[in-house]
Amino acid sequence: MPRIDPTRRALLALPGVLVPTALRAQPAWPDRPVRLLIGFPPGGPTDFIGRIAATGLQAAWGQAVVVENRAGASSSVAAEVVARAAPDGLTLFFASNSVVLNAAIHPSLPYALPEAFAPVGTFCSAPNVFWCAAGQPWRDIAAVVAAARAAPGTLAFGSTGVGGTGHFGGETMSRALGIQLNHVPYRGTAPLMQDVIGGRVPLLAHGMAGAVGPYQAGHIRPLAVLGPRRAAELPDVPTMAELGHPVPDSGVWFGVMAPARTPSDLVARIARDLAAISRTEDTRTKLATQAAVPDFSGPEAFTTRIRTELATWRQVAQSVGIRPE
Repeated sequence: MPRIDPTRRALLALPGVLVPTALRAQPAWPDRPVRLLIGFPPGGPTDFIGRIAATGLQAAWGQAVVVENRAGASSSVAAEVVARAAPDGLTLFFASNSVVLNAAIHPSLPYALPEAFAPVGTFCSAPNVFWCAAGQPWRDIAAVVAAARAAPGTLAFGSTGVGGTGHFGGETMSRALGIQLNHVPYRGTAPLMQDVIGGRVPLLAHGMAGAVGPYQAGHIRPLAVLGPRRAAELPDVPTMAELGHPVPDSGVWFGVMAPARTPSDLVARIARDLAAISRTEDTRTKLATQAAVPDFSGPEAFTTRIRTELATWRQVAQSVGIRPE
């Protein structure tokens, strides 16, 4: 039982005395297992990184953190479950920026973003990169621009699907360069890489996490980072901004969100523990296997980031004509 100091005990013993809520013993939180919903199947980057966060939170809280994979509709299925959950901090959403991109191209979802949530904090991020097949002659973005202008409308880039980070990244890059690149969507990394390696698609926009293997095997060549900072794994590859053509950051971030109306002190508690986990060397080492780096930001900054990115990607989707399949 929670210990009560002598002053509290005396007050509680007085007949007819109404004790303010703040003086009553409060139960520990969490007092039962916490659910952490992930909107993608087991085995992918979001699941792998989400389990790193879950393991750390479980150790911090002394309570089980149960990962539930609710895959479907680019994480919208999991997002809806959390949006409808009780605001007690016991049901959390391990989100990626796919939840923002999804909202940017879908005019009506069963929840509002970010209003249906209490953003807790970002956990880590990974860069988006523009690549070419190793068999192509291009060594830099300037060579791709020259090829695209020499034969307008003939070059194509692949991505892992309509409305994903690769799609948005490739479209914003081609427009910043003033060239036309035809988008070829695939259902996942494996078929995309198969066609790139096979020479059927010459270019691709893809995050570092799923491209490390093909890159290390010499199948693809990096040309530019589609974000504000160079990738640690690609120190010699410039950003688009360094090349004089800044683009919105289409790299992926991962973070935790709670249902709207979750008490602010509880959100702050979860954020504080998430930040501590992101700073450990063990976390940094594990994230590096997915080409991700710790990138914590608290509730206010996370909410602002969601609103800013949603406005940016909605504008891009409208101008480019990106619509759900």
